Amino acid sequence: MAGILARQWWTGVRVCQVGRCRGGSVEAFTSHKCHCHIPASSSADILKAGWYPHQYRDVEGPHLSSTLVLTETLPKKAKVVVCGGGMVGTSLTYHLAKLGLGSNVVLLEQGRLGGGSSWRGSGFLGGVKLNKTEMDILRSSQRLAQALSEVGEDTGWRECGGLHLARTRDRLTLFRKMKAIAEARGTECYILTPEEVSRKCELVNTSDLIGAFWVPRDGVCDSYKLTATLLKLAVEMGAQVVEECHLHRVLVHDRHVVAVETNCGFIECDYMVNTGGMWARKMGQMSEPHVKVPVHPAEHYFLYTHPLNGVDPMIPAIRDPDGNVYIREFNGGFLCGGFEKWAKPSFEQELPEAMQEREQLEDWDHFHVLLREILHRVPIMTNAELSHLYNTTCSFSPDHRWIFGQAPELSNYFVVGGVRSGGSTAAGGIGSVLAEWIVNRASPVDTYELDILRFLPAHNNGRFLLDRVREVPGHHYTIPYPFMDFATGRCLRMSPLFPKLKAAGGVFGQVMGYERPSYFIHDKSTQVEDYEDSDSEKFAPFHMAETSTWTKPPWYDLVAEEYAACREQVAILDYSSFAKFDIWSKGCEVVEALQYLCSNDVDIPVGGIIHTGMQNSNGGYENDCSLARIAPNHYMMIAPSIQQTRCGTWLKRNLPVDGSVGMSDVTSMYTAICLMGPLARNVLTELTDVDLSTKTFPFFSFKEIDVGLANGIRAMNITHTGELGWVLYIPNEYALHVYNNLVAVGRKYQMRHAGYYAMRSLRIEKFYAFWGQDLDSTTTPLECGRGFRVKLGKGIHFIGREALEQQKAEGVKRLYVQLQLQDHNPEVDPWAWGGEPIYRNGMFVGVTTTTGYGFTLNNLVCLGFVRNYEADGKLGYVTPEYVMAGDYEVDVAGMRYSASVTLRSPSLPTKFPEPQDNRYLATQT
Repeated sequence: MAGILARQWWTGVRVCQVGRCRGGSVEAFTSHKCHCHIPASSSADILKAGWYPHQYRDVEGPHLSSTLVLTETLPKKAKVVVCGGGMVGTSLTYHLAKLGLGSNVVLLEQGRLGGGSSWRGSGFLGGVKLNKTEMDILRSSQRLAQALSEVGEDTGWRECGGLHLARTRDRLTLFRKMKAIAEARGTECYILTPEEVSRKCELVNTSDLIGAFWVPRDGVCDSYKLTATLLKLAVEMGAQVVEECHLHRVLVHDRHVVAVETNCGFIECDYMVNTGGMWARKMGQMSEPHVKVPVHPAEHYFLYTHPLNGVDPMIPAIRDPDGNVYIREFNGGFLCGGFEKWAKPSFEQELPEAMQEREQLEDWDHFHVLLREILHRVPIMTNAELSHLYNTTCSFSPDHRWIFGQAPELSNYFVVGGVRSGGSTAAGGIGSVLAEWIVNRASPVDTYELDILRFLPAHNNGRFLLDRVREVPGHHYTIPYPFMDFATGRCLRMSPLFPKLKAAGGVFGQVMGYERPSYFIHDKSTQVEDYEDSDSEKFAPFHMAETSTWTKPPWYDLVAEEYAACREQVAILDYSSFAKFDIWSKGCEVVEALQYLCSNDVDIPVGGIIHTGMQNSNGGYENDCSLARIAPNHYMMIAPSIQQTRCGTWLKRNLPVDGSVGMSDVTSMYTAICLMGPLARNVLTELTDVDLSTKTFPFFSFKEIDVGLANGIRAMNITHTGELGWVLYIPNEYALHVYNNLVAVGRKYQMRHAGYYAMRSLRIEKFYAFWGQDLDSTTTPLECGRGFRVKLGKGIHFIGREALEQQKAEGVKRLYVQLQLQDHNPEVDPWAWGGEPIYRNGMFVGVTTTTGYGFTLNNLVCLGFVRNYEADGKLGYVTPEYVMAGDYEVDVAGMRYSASVTLRSPSLPTKFPEPQDNRYLATQT
C-alpha cells in the first residue's frame, strides 16, 4: 500500500524521507540535522510541492492467498458463517474447525486476507488483568501461540517476559494488586526496583521510575505469522475461506438469521458471527431488525524501525503506561506504539468501502507526544533508522472493553467487536470462548463484563460513539481507580429530578447511560433544602464523581453522613436508574410463565413482593430481581440498572412464543424515589392517606397510593439495603411534584439527600449480594446463601431446577462470605476495592467481589466466595463448618490483613427498633 513517508516534528517543520533522506534516523528528526526539509502544515502540502508517495514493502510480506488454496466459489450452505477475516475472525474459524465443524464453517473476507492492517498488532502475549475472565482470555491466547510454536508452526513466539514500568506510587500500588491476584492464580511475577529494571533491560531509562512489574513467562509473537498459521490450520481441517466477498444483506426470519447475501451470492447458515472490526457496526445494520454493535474507529499508530546493532531479540516486552507507550523488539529493530490521552476518531462521516482505505496518512504532529515518551524511555532509539509509521484504524467500544456474545436482537447472531489493537493479544482466547459458546450453546465462562448485553440502544448512537471514542483509547493505560468513569457522552439519560439533584450538590456517576448521584456535597447545610429557584438549578455546576486514590477516598466523610441519615434518620435517594418491566397476560399465563422462569415461588398474593433469581440451565443467575404482584395477572419486575438489556433479552427468549404473555420495558416511564430510614414513615405519612404502619403495610408489600396531589404511585415497602423505607415508582409527569413535597416535609425531620455510595455501603454491611458484582451466570443460589429462596420442595418446574437439585444433593464448591479486616488502618493503608485474594490458613481460596466501609461496624468489609482447593488442584466441597474453621487473610496490594469471617448478616444496633419486636425488622426475605 502507498504511504507518504513524511515526518513532522512538533516545531512545525516537515522532514522528508523521500530521496536522499530515506532511512533517516530518529536523531535527525529530533535535532533537525537533516537538510532536506520543507515547511508544511499537512501531507497535502507535500504533494502540492511535488513530493510524491512511493511504494514501500509491507512489513508482513505477500498476501497469504498466494500460498493457500482458498474456496473460489461461495458455498450454498454452512452451519456457521464468519464475516470478517481479521485476527478474531481467523481465530474463531480455527477454533470452530478444531471443535469438529470443519467444512461447515465458512469465513468471508471483503478484501484480501492479511491485507491492509487487519492482521497487524503489537504481538504482545500474556499480561495480567484484575478481571479473571479477561486474564483467562489473554492466557489462552498466549498458550495457543506457544503450543503451536512447540509443534513447529511459525508464530514468532518468544518468551521474553513482560516488563511494566511505574513512575508513580499509585501505579506501583496497582502493580502490587495485579501481582497479588496473579500469584494467587498461579502466574509467576515480581515487583522490581529501578536498579533491577536496569539489570533486566539495560536499554531502559530508569531515571524517573520508582519500580516495575515483571512477568517472566509473558512473551511476544508475530501477529501476522500467528494469524496466517491459524488460517492455514483451519483450511487444513476443512474450513472454507472466500476472499473479496462483500456482505450486502443479512436475511432474517422470525428474529433468526437464515442466510446472508453477498456480491458472490447467497449462503444459508445456522449461525452468523459478525467479526467485522471497524465495520462491525455497519454490518449490524444489514439485518432487520438491526443488530446494535456500539463501536467506532480511532487512529492508532505502529512505528517500525530498521534493525539496530545491540538490540537483543529477547529484550522484554516493555509497557510504560504512565507514558502511554509500549516498545518491543521486532526483526532486529523496534516496534512501538501507544494510546494517547485524547485520540483522533477515524472516518467521522462515513466508513470506507475498501479494506485498503483503512490506512490513514501519517500524522507526526499527533504522534509526537507518544514518540517523545518512547525516546525518553529507550534512548538508544534516537540512533535507529525509521522504517514505517502506520496510521491505522482500530475499533473501540464505549467502555474500552471487548465486546462479544449473542446479539439481543437475533437468536443466532454472534458479535465480536471493540478488540482495539489487541487482536494478537486477545484473539486466540476470544475465538476459543466463542467457538465453544456456539457449539455447546452456552458460554464456557461468565462473560458479563464483556457481553454485548451490557449496552443499551442509546450506546449505539453515532454521535455518542464519535464523542466517546476520543476519550476511550486513553483509558487503556489509565490507572483503573475505583468507580472509573468517562467524561464524554455524559448527561445522556436523566431522571426529571436531575436539575434538582444537581442543585442540591449531587456528584454523579453514570450507569447504563443514566446520571445517578454517587454522593452529595453538603456545603450550606446538613439538611435537605427546597430548590424552587429555577436559576439555581440552571446554573448549578455538574460534578462528576471521581476517586483518584487507592486509599481513603475524599468523599468518605460526606458518605458517612448520608449513611447515618439512612440508618438513624431519613434520607431521599434517586433509584430511577433501576431496570423496570411490566409483565402481564389476559389469564393466568403470566403466573405460569414466571414460575417457569423464576427459582422462587412467585404465586404470591396481590400486593406482595418476592425476591427471586432467574437461573440458567446450570443453576446460575441470569437475573436477580424483585417482583411485585400488581394484579392477579400483572407483575412489575425491578432489576439492577446494569441488567436492563440482559433482563429484557432473557424474558423475550423465554416467555411463551404464542404471545400470551406481554412484556414492556417501563424503565423510562417511572421516576423512582426511595425514602430510607427510621423516620421515612413520618415523612410519607404527612403526604398520603394510606396507613403506613407495619401491620397494614408490612415489609415486602406493595400498594398504589396518592402522594400530595399525585396519584397512581406504586409504593413498595422495600429499600434493597435492609433499612426501613419505601421506594415510590412515580409516573414521570408527577415526579417533581412528589419530590418537592417530600423535600418540604422532610425539612422538619432533617432529611438528607443520599447517593449510590451510601446505599452500596449499607448493602455490603448487611451482606447483600448484588448481580454483576457478587453474582453472575455461574453463581447458584445455594452458593450465595439464598437456597431458602428456591422452591425445590414445591414440585414446580423451572429453568435450572435439575442442576440445583443435583447441587443440593452433592454439595457446593464455594460459599459466599463476609469478611472484616482486623488489623487494617483505613486512614493510611490501601483499601480493598474488590478483586483481592482471600487466604484460608495460608492457602488461596477465592477473591473479594465487592468491598466497602461499614460505618456501623467501623471497619472495612469484604464480600466474596471461599473455595476448597485440594492437593491435586481440583475443587472440593465447601461446608459452613469448613468456612468457619479457618483463619483468614485478605491480600490488599501485597499486604495480607487478618480477617474475621461470617456466613450470616450481622445484627446492627439501632436507635429505632420496631415496637412489636423491639428490633429493626427491615430485612425480611
